[in-house]
Amino acid sequence: MQTHLVISTSMDLLRVRAEHIFYIQSDGNYSNLFLVGGEIRLLTCQLGQVEKMIAEQLPELGRYFVRIGRNLIINLDYVYY
Repeated sequence: MQTHLVISTSMDLLRVRAEHIFYIQSDGNYSNLFLVGGEIRLLTCQLGQVEKMIAEQLPELGRYFVRIGRNLIINLDYVYY
């Protein structure tokens, strides 16, 4: 089972463990990836494209990521209230 999400950005190839993704927020034609520990990475793709990548690359873990409205994908592991 794959546990990493691989995303190509304009400057590098990003490989992130699924459990390190806190949430992903839309920023126009870009997306901000918020990681556990406070790191933020700018992605050069829209939120819909990120959602599709999660579904394709993480079919087993994709159910933990839920799109909330038009501009947010959250990791359900970090929802406490």
